[in-house]
Amino acid sequence: MYEKLLMVFPGYRGYKEKELIRETDRVVRDRLFRMLRKSLDDLRRSYSVMVSRGGLGEYVKRVESLIYRIDALAEKTRHAPYGYKPLFHVTKVDEEKLVKMLEHDLQLADLITSLNSVTGRLAAPDVTAGELSTLLSEVEKFLSEYEVKLSEREDILAGFTR
Repeated sequence: MYEKLLMVFPGYRGYKEKELIRETDRVVRDRLFRMLRKSLDDLRRSYSVMVSRGGLGEYVKRVESLIYRIDALAEKTRHAPYGYKPLFHVTKVDEEKLVKMLEHDLQLADLITSLNSVTGRLAAPDVTAGELSTLLSEVEKFLSEYEVKLSEREDILAGFTR
């Protein structure tokens, strides 16, 4: 069947390959979203523990802010452009850009994996008040890096990167 399609529609192979890459990207972004939700769940657990322990008001506000920030990033990741432009759009999304975008998404996954290990530690019942500041700073650092990487993704699709 595939061979017959290629004979009847010569451009079908390239089209199909691009569609497979786009679908892979959608699956990857969905996985990134779920990974960010894990960090979000960890922070919510940490928040509950801090509130119940009391005396950690300065940290509670930071965690609250991080919860909103991760939630927004998760949604932005989930709904990020997926490598499709209309037929007569100024910029074309070729296979090379799609592959670059997938490679970039893998870097995002590495950042989230690191983020998950830190938020997992924050949610641990034995985390000390002394560790909280350091761990929260690490979360903030990873989120800042993730925000930059996520915005670079749109530049890749627009062809602004090499």
